Amino acid sequence: MAIRFIPNDPRAGSVASAGRIQAKRPNRLASRSGFVFTDPSPEGVAAPGTAQFLFWQMREAAIAALQAWEASAGPHKLWQGKHSRLPIFQNAGVDLNAYYDRASVSFFGQTVAGAEFFSAASTDVVAHEVGHGLLDSIRPDFFDVSYLEVGALHEAFGDCMALLTALNDLETRRQLLAAVPGLGKRNFVEATAEDLSRGIGLLIPGHNAALPRRAFNSHQYQLPSSLPSDGRPGVLINEVHSFGMVFSGCFWDLITNLFEASSRKTEATLLDAARLAGKILIAGLQSAVITPRFFQAVGRAMTLADQALHDGANHLPIRAAFARHNLQLGSNSLLAPSMALAGAAPSGARLTAATRKDLLQRFGNARGAKLALSEHDLFGTPVVNVVQTRAVALGTVDRRLKGVVALVHEPVLIGDSGGRAAVIGNMPHSADTNSEVYSFVGSLLARRRIDFGAVGKSSGQHRHATHSVRIQGGQRVLKRRRFSCFCHPV
Repeated sequence: MAIRFIPNDPRAGSVASAGRIQAKRPNRLASRSGFVFTDPSPEGVAAPGTAQFLFWQMREAAIAALQAWEASAGPHKLWQGKHSRLPIFQNAGVDLNAYYDRASVSFFGQTVAGAEFFSAASTDVVAHEVGHGLLDSIRPDFFDVSYLEVGALHEAFGDCMALLTALNDLETRRQLLAAVPGLGKRNFVEATAEDLSRGIGLLIPGHNAALPRRAFNSHQYQLPSSLPSDGRPGVLINEVHSFGMVFSGCFWDLITNLFEASSRKTEATLLDAARLAGKILIAGLQSAVITPRFFQAVGRAMTLADQALHDGANHLPIRAAFARHNLQLGSNSLLAPSMALAGAAPSGARLTAATRKDLLQRFGNARGAKLALSEHDLFGTPVVNVVQTRAVALGTVDRRLKGVVALVHEPVLIGDSGGRAAVIGNMPHSADTNSEVYSFVGSLLARRRIDFGAVGKSSGQHRHATHSVRIQGGQRVLKRRRFSCFCHPV
């Protein structure tokens, strides 16, 4: 039997496929990651808007996203927490929303102004949420970082997965190149979640998310804290989904640059460009060092990944893509010693007592801080990845957060310089870290993204909250609950 499938978004436009009849994708192999599907419907060609259509649309889009990842990164075997199967819900209730919360991927539906909107009906949205889960599977340490750029990168990666999923589809590539041969103007592929954005616009006219996010954009990087907290639809603001467009813009431009470098401009070379860009991005993310200026850190890691994987053949396209959005990489500085430390160079994942003491002093000897050490290969350079975890009090940000802390992770790489221990790259500064945390928590408060219900429990009133206060190690800690698609205050 066959099913009906929309390979992009229900509101992608006349150039894109409005839906096609096709055979379902095979079930995932037992040796690879997959999903636990709920409320399955019988296979068949169903009308859009029906429960049967929604189930098969979501299933097809979710598996398509996994296949797009694997086309760039190889077999995906386990989700975060070493689970082979991730529950996924095509209609978890009434809302204009979708989210990934480690326990599941959930989609919703709502009627607005007489029109029905189902987030699972969009391959864009499904690929985006699955993208959160994929990134979480290789870098679970990103999940609870209280830097806006790390959260924005997670959202941008979801959009990058939507791009890769679309470009992994033959019909979509043909339609795109017929409409925009050089990829140099707006199109239905680089626009994300048009249908859901329309629903948001009808529900809250003038909302910033009332227009689709676009990867073909001219947004220029600036410090997130320097941006306004709100703005008209499509304007760059100090919010993770919006600010993520700077990075997804870099990624779209990288695909374009790689495609332009091809001698032949065909759907096949476009596929090659997309998969190569995905490979470089995923490899860079696997080794990127967490820092407040995370977009630049990931870009630098991507150039180093390309050096290791392709002997630097794509350095110019990568750097040009980031420079177009005001992100200068200078990736070689990531490997350069920047500060000598006491003691001999590290051996394996161990520091000498002198090096540890010196490092703690440079970190500021924060009370209760802990160091975690792991051996790390930074594209051929052996280093020790040292992460200091300490508490940042949040009471000065908002009186409701009195007695609540954010646990921040400050990483630094320690390597060898003439037989002596040395900082490789940058050394975190506590004042900078605190400032970034306060700014990020302020952005959450501005959008009512923190659930102030009973500690460890949801109040039930914050359906769109991404964070809540929990007890951890005897402290009241602000923790992430989920990555949520919808970004309006409740």
